[in-house]
Amino acid sequence: MISVCIDEYGLNNIIEEIFQMQKIVIFGTGELAQRIFFYLKNSEDEVVAFSANKSNIDSNELLGLPVVEFENIEQKYPPEKFSMFIALAYSDMNKKRAKFFDEAKSKGYELYSYVHPSTKIWDEFEMGENCFILAENIIQPFVKIGDNVLIGSNNLISHNTVIQNNCFLTSNITLGGHITIGANSFIGLSATINQRVKIGKECIIGAGTLITKDVNDKEVYAENSSKKLPQSSDEISNII
Repeated sequence: MISVCIDEYGLNNIIEEIFQMQKIVIFGTGELAQRIFFYLKNSEDEVVAFSANKSNIDSNELLGLPVVEFENIEQKYPPEKFSMFIALAYSDMNKKRAKFFDEAKSKGYELYSYVHPSTKIWDEFEMGENCFILAENIIQPFVKIGDNVLIGSNNLISHNTVIQNNCFLTSNITLGGHITIGANSFIGLSATINQRVKIGKECIIGAGTLITKDVNDKEVYAENSSKKLPQSSDEISNII
């Protein structure tokens, strides 16, 4: 868990404290993995390879870097010298990303986290491993973000909010203060969640939805209507 205190001017002072120069293996070869490669290409760290399960490797090279079998990754890129980032999206309510997070940890890897320099972060910020926070977010004081959380761009995450493990937040989201987002949940584009609301585990909050009261585990809320749908998140997760 990364825990830092920074001044009101944002991220300029956080970079040196959070991130040291690292060599990174990206797990995944899809669109998300490729986008993350380009973000990190402009950072002070270095992506050295991609990795995937042997059955999912179509080519031994991607974007000029080797693609290495995950089953034997530690032989070529030992965890004592390299970090890893699990670049998988929200399929199966983020459980696939969580699975490979656990497998990478069991191999001994430190899971890399990244915050884009344009994101503004205030005091008492905590963030776990394998988190990726993109551009132009505002993260107010006393925010806690768990492990394996992906956050898009232009979000407001207000004070005293907790985002639990394995969540996926898209972009242009507004979170009021004292909110809890339960593990493995998905928050869609431009959703708004009022202060002091608790979102349960494995929930789907659709694009443009306004949430004003607590949401139970595995509930699904669709855009505009802000009404709970009859399906559980398990039933609908493969079509979002």
